[in-house]
Amino acid sequence: MRAFKWSSFLATPAALSLIIAAYSTPAADTPAISPAIQAAIDSPDRPEADKKRDEGRRPAIVLQFFGIRPGQTLIEYYATGGNTAELLARVVGPKGKVYMQNPPAFYQRVSPSGVPTTKLVEDRLANNRLPNVVRLDRPFDDLGLPPHSVDGAVMNLVFHDMFYATDDHVDAVLKNLYATLKPGGFVGVVDHSAPAGTGKEYALKADGQHRIDEEYAKKMFHDAGFVLAKESNALRNPDDDRQKPFFAPEMRGKLTDRFMLLFRKPK
Repeated sequence: MRAFKWSSFLATPAALSLIIAAYSTPAADTPAISPAIQAAIDSPDRPEADKKRDEGRRPAIVLQFFGIRPGQTLIEYYATGGNTAELLARVVGPKGKVYMQNPPAFYQRVSPSGVPTTKLVEDRLANNRLPNVVRLDRPFDDLGLPPHSVDGAVMNLVFHDMFYATDDHVDAVLKNLYATLKPGGFVGVVDHSAPAGTGKEYALKADGQHRIDEEYAKKMFHDAGFVLAKESNALRNPDDDRQKPFFAPEMRGKLTDRFMLLFRKPK
């Protein structure tokens, strides 16, 4: 039998393709960060409390995956205190706009730190520090914005919340969003992964696991008319068993397994 020569194999086009693929795959999930996004994250005007959350939220990776850039008009769903909304506003700049959406019920609560949620939002926007942010206190399924008026929407770890917050009428949320987006507009979704095959089970209760099955999320957007443009494994954590809510004591200091999806409204 003739001895196999690795040197000959490595010179073949097939071998070169395998090598290129092996080195290209990680880069696809951790792309280079645009100057506008990096400048927003590094801004000295960002609150220190926001910066401390960056390690657990990986905003550079998320915003780059979504394709956030200067001049866009965006809506952030369930923005809560506005950490991500501020980053979006800094990236889109003075020629862009960010709708900071929270449902009216949000303002009836107190944050885990004991601060009224109303104060969190008011402090974020005080003294016109984010002039391109518009506070939007509207229900998830009735944004009240003109049709075809928004370039993109961001759902950062909140898609699961819409199931219990709307009594499982998320289809109405996506219908309203579809109408609001411009043709070709995008929806960026990051969420805590539920076990495969559980559908919406882990998202139906406010005191539940606060997770959603990735394939079920894809199906809902598909049924609403959106097209899956891309997905990323950059926020995956194979050590997470997908059973516990992110705020469980045993999850402290750990990252949940998260999926990242980008959908588009067809042109």
